[in-house]
Amino acid sequence: MEPSNEFDKLFKEMKDVERSTEAKHNTWIALKGRIETKKKRNIIPAFISLAIVAIASFLFITFTNPSETEQTAQPLSNEEVITAVLEREYNGPNMEISRLMDDWWNLQSTTKTDSQEEYNQLLESKEYKDLMNYYPTTFGEYFTENMLTNAISSNLVFKYNYSLIDNDIEMHLENVKMAQEKEHPNIYRPTIEVSLTNSQGEKIFHTLREEFIFSTSEPGKLGSYNGIKDGGGLELREKIENFNAFVGDNGK
Repeated sequence: MEPSNEFDKLFKEMKDVERSTEAKHNTWIALKGRIETKKKRNIIPAFISLAIVAIASFLFITFTNPSETEQTAQPLSNEEVITAVLEREYNGPNMEISRLMDDWWNLQSTTKTDSQEEYNQLLESKEYKDLMNYYPTTFGEYFTENMLTNAISSNLVFKYNYSLIDNDIEMHLENVKMAQEKEHPNIYRPTIEVSLTNSQGEKIFHTLREEFIFSTSEPGKLGSYNGIKDGGGLELREKIENFNAFVGDNGK
């Protein structure tokens, strides 16, 4: 699940949080022109490209100003961190992130942003700030700042959400079998079992694997989260989008 060249280029720009407002505005205009011609369900990558331009600022504030609870809480084990991420990713659909994305998209579609002033006002909107805050609120405890930014730009989190909604499917995390690399103890490749249930209550199961690499500079936080080649992620999406074809054979 490597980011596209387009995201790589934008990600490099984003790292400089002191970008000029003119550069930000030019990025916004370019992205707006691209996404306005696409259907709503297909604008997620374009929206993400825009979102990560400003999310660095939100993440900086979030990560450098931990709450009192975060300062006093006992650190989670690596296995607990992985489980927490999987619970958020594989129990869905997440209707809150869907609502926040829809609210932001609707605001973009109905608001003129031809001037710098209009652009600045849009970024001050409740819709934009609510969406930008949702990612660190959901995953900030488990990811490094760079990992969280990369996860958003590469669509590594909530990656099945719109497919679940479009196909009226519920997904639940059923079981996680941890597997830690002996020679590289900061690397885990767990086996994940999920269930898919349609609106008629029919259920199928699927097993996949993903890779989690813990940061060596920030113990207890993930520095990398990826799918594994032939790990079953593409097959899971196929089952979500073609559910009826797999009913009756235990999802195989």
